[in-house]
Amino acid sequence: MTVRTANPIGTFVLFLLALACATHVVGAQATAQDLSADEIAKKMLRADAFAWEGAKTKLRMIILGTDGKRQERALEVVARRQQGLLQTMVRFQAPADIAGTAFLMLERSGQASEQYIYLSGLKRTRRIVGREQEGSFMGSDFTYADMQRIDDKHVKNKRLPDETIGSDATYVIESTVAEGAPSVYGKVVTWVRKSDLVALRTKFFDRKGTLVKTLYARRVSQLEGKPVVVDARMQSANGHATELVIDAMERRDDLPDSTFTPAALERL
Repeated sequence: MTVRTANPIGTFVLFLLALACATHVVGAQATAQDLSADEIAKKMLRADAFAWEGAKTKLRMIILGTDGKRQERALEVVARRQQGLLQTMVRFQAPADIAGTAFLMLERSGQASEQYIYLSGLKRTRRIVGREQEGSFMGSDFTYADMQRIDDKHVKNKRLPDETIGSDATYVIESTVAEGAPSVYGKVVTWVRKSDLVALRTKFFDRKGTLVKTLYARRVSQLEGKPVVVDARMQSANGHATELVIDAMERRDDLPDSTFTPAALERL
């Protein structure tokens, strides 16, 4: 696997992202043992959901069915930030039956993100709204809703006793989502490595307190001196799973406005 040095910024700490499927945490290393849950969460949230800002990222999505069936998909992500708001375009390149299918997310100030999908087989673009956002993204263990950040005013963070994962000391943060907030999750628990604030494990619980799925950071690489999760696995409680593996990244500072429009979804 070749990973070219870039400056991708991508993490979805409370409701991790899915798309990019990699986690990159930016910020100074945390050494103080008396950090509050909110302080730890804020450090993580300096990076945004599946955002490889100013970069092009190539990755593989491997879907593992409960029947043992394996499906592998190749995709490319480009992202940038305009006036502090994230814009992300995802395009599937393989296999042939979904090649050309594309997804666009545009953050909007003070309101929900806009999401669009172009289905190459139907040659049609439609906006993802309402309950559709709770559906599976391209058959994976991520949903469309996973891809947008929840306003932190709806989330209450609590620090649980520290734990160790393998040889790594971690903070453990429990994030409870307020009733009525636009989220299918009621609670998210995140294990954050103390040395670099990488989220090594994240458990997602529904509104009834039932574990729905767990995101594992399986391999972390250093790019430009910063940690990037290049291999992650989202494991659903029903046995279904999705793996995300980054193959290459490259800086792109020349992404034009026309790349991030619904019309661009249909351009191959």
